[in-house]
Amino acid sequence: MRETVMNGTGHAVFVPGEWRSLAACLGLSPRECGIVRAVFDGNSEKDAAARLGLSPHTVHTYLWRIYRKLRVQSREELLVRVFAEFRALPPLKRAGNGGNRNRQESRRRSM
Repeated sequence: MRETVMNGTGHAVFVPGEWRSLAACLGLSPRECGIVRAVFDGNSEKDAAARLGLSPHTVHTYLWRIYRKLRVQSREELLVRVFAEFRALPPLKRAGNGGNRNRQESRRRSM
């Protein structure tokens, strides 16, 4: 079963292969990518911590390090940076080696 990352409105933001491509391009560890995904889902630090099995302080520390690594200063800038990086990816990497067709099919299944 393919997991699809959803935003607060129930629409897919990125499929898992796209997250892997983005994490690689941005130099994020799997844990850092999980934190960024939680931000995309609109979670507070407390909610992200509960979802990831971490303390809120740990999530805060990860976010601070991610901000430094990506040279951003807020959640909004982080979201803009990730979307900008996504737009710069070649089309095949955007869908995690499955091409745009798989991305579109995944979005249809999630609706």
